[in-house]
Amino acid sequence: MDYGKPFTFMFEDREWVAKILIGALFALLSIVLIGIPFVLGYALEVIRRVAAGREDVLPAWDDLGDKFVQGLILVVILFIFYLPATLLGSCSSIFLSSLADAGRSNVGGTVFGLLLALVNLLVGLYGFLIGLLIPAISIRYAMTRDFGATFNLSALWQVVSADLGNYVLVLLVGWVAGVIASLGVIACIIGVFVTGFWSMLVQGHLYGQYYRNFVSRVPPMPAEPTAPAF
Repeated sequence: MDYGKPFTFMFEDREWVAKILIGALFALLSIVLIGIPFVLGYALEVIRRVAAGREDVLPAWDDLGDKFVQGLILVVILFIFYLPATLLGSCSSIFLSSLADAGRSNVGGTVFGLLLALVNLLVGLYGFLIGLLIPAISIRYAMTRDFGATFNLSALWQVVSADLGNYVLVLLVGWVAGVIASLGVIACIIGVFVTGFWSMLVQGHLYGQYYRNFVSRVPPMPAEPTAPAF
């Protein structure tokens, strides 16, 4: 994989200024949630184009309806993946708050603190695990456009394990892009939306490369055997 090109490939497009500024506008609209599906839908298209070897030109900002729908579906997918942690955290807060009176004694306070620490640890570990799977989830949905297929854990693991070393590098390089993007706040507040959209392009290119170089070469999983008809 070429880990340098994701940072600069967008500048090869003759219309890169206009396309990135439009993307930054949608990133700005993400403050009120409206722009998030458009940005994610655009990133999914970047993944598909790079996976197909068409990475010299950024996607056009057309067919906004499809971009919005595709991005919204990805939002729902990620929400469902994170839902167990959200529910566990919420339910534990309600349950543990009912035990708050136990904090009046040393023993009760210790038990309350241990329970709270354990729940927070479980929630944190689950959230961290899903964070590690985000590239696989994004790749899986981008290449299948299938809501249900994205929850196939075996298929997600196949994406991750296609080349585990490079998968980890994809995560790390994507994190670096995010750190660089956060520096956009220095160029006034609006700068962070430009660099934030740029970092989405970087990650989209990384995911597309990973699929093209490794996942697409892995033989598909065999179909589950069907029961014989009698």
